[in-house]
Amino acid sequence: MYAQPDTPSTANEGTDAHYCALDQSPGNPGIRRKNQKLILRAASEAFAVTGFTATHSHDIAERAGLPKANIYYYFQTKENLYVQVLMSFVEPLVKASAALRKSDDPIVGLRAYIKARIRIIREHPFSAAVFSQELLSGGKHLPEACKNLLHEEAQRNVACLRNWIDHGRLAPCDPEHLMIFIWSSTRTYTNLAWQMSQLRGMAEPDKADFDRATRTVTQMVLGGVVPA
Repeated sequence: MYAQPDTPSTANEGTDAHYCALDQSPGNPGIRRKNQKLILRAASEAFAVTGFTATHSHDIAERAGLPKANIYYYFQTKENLYVQVLMSFVEPLVKASAALRKSDDPIVGLRAYIKARIRIIREHPFSAAVFSQELLSGGKHLPEACKNLLHEEAQRNVACLRNWIDHGRLAPCDPEHLMIFIWSSTRTYTNLAWQMSQLRGMAEPDKADFDRATRTVTQMVLGGVVPA
């Protein structure tokens, strides 16, 4: 990777023109996908570390190892890129959310839901951290369409929990707060991963740690909601 100045040099402009020419060629769709993936990953890491305001385009370009102009070519603005980072986590998170409703058995559904959420967080650690930061700031940069998507999916899952509770398949509890508890307990392993590393004496959590987290959270949830 290499740093880029705020004002692109003539050499950089030539490089950018080369990338643009490749991207506009119908025979090179892989170049576009590769560069967009590099930029999204670099942006996820940068936003997770320094936040939206303190992150600059040249920081992202340096992490991606691409000319800064490529960021504007693919994403137009830093705001658009930030939204794409959020959506790169929201979309798989919504898909994972549907795991709760795939079975009529609440124990099977809850196990699958918790496992899916922790898996998504493990697979997308940086965008998960960006999403958590965005929620803590009040969702100021979260598009309305994204908010509606999350709201509708949450309402479907709450309705599923309420149905199980009403039919005595789960112990009486508040389905909204049960959902919030699951959200918070699973997202902790992104927000507090460094604390888990300290407790475990490791540089960072590994797959075994996430597997143990899945079992622990599942045990705590089921222990509280499965009827005696």
